[in-house]
Amino acid sequence: MNISGKRLRELRESSNLSLGDLGQILGVSRRTVAKYEAGMGTTIEIALRIEEAFDSGVVEPIDLVQSKSDLSTDEMENIPVEIPIQAAIEEMGMHVQPMHRAPFQALVRYDSHTILTGYGSAQKVTRRAGIIGNISQVTRTHAMCVMTDDHRQRRIGRTLMIGEDSLLSLDEPDDLIDLILN
Repeated sequence: MNISGKRLRELRESSNLSLGDLGQILGVSRRTVAKYEAGMGTTIEIALRIEEAFDSGVVEPIDLVQSKSDLSTDEMENIPVEIPIQAAIEEMGMHVQPMHRAPFQALVRYDSHTILTGYGSAQKVTRRAGIIGNISQVTRTHAMCVMTDDHRQRRIGRTLMIGEDSLLSLDEPDDLIDLILN
């Protein structure tokens, strides 16, 4: 997770905190805080602690759609162009952007809502649900995992866990948004 080192330094200095003081608040060393200020990335958890400590944003925006890929053309050809539920979600009136090299398989957009979407077996997506939920919290989006082999609907943190059959039975995008929000 990239944070603005310059902004972090400004916030720390305006709060009259030393590197060590901020390190204690965050649970990291003074040296690590200095590295953050010099441009080193951090974990989502530490980024959230920083934002909570200063009640201000330091996380640099993540452009999930426009990011450049490090994959070669040959490697890109081996990646599926769409996820199996993409057509059904698009028929509901939502836009689906498949993602590669991310902990989720797609971005689903409808109106002002963006949903980070994981897809796969219950075992696979359950392991990723917490990460997807944390990313959605930082990016101020929603999180959903679609399970191919489980029909139960539940939550893991901020992430809606829904069976593929349940998702496919929905007719309107607003029905899905209601499930995610409630």
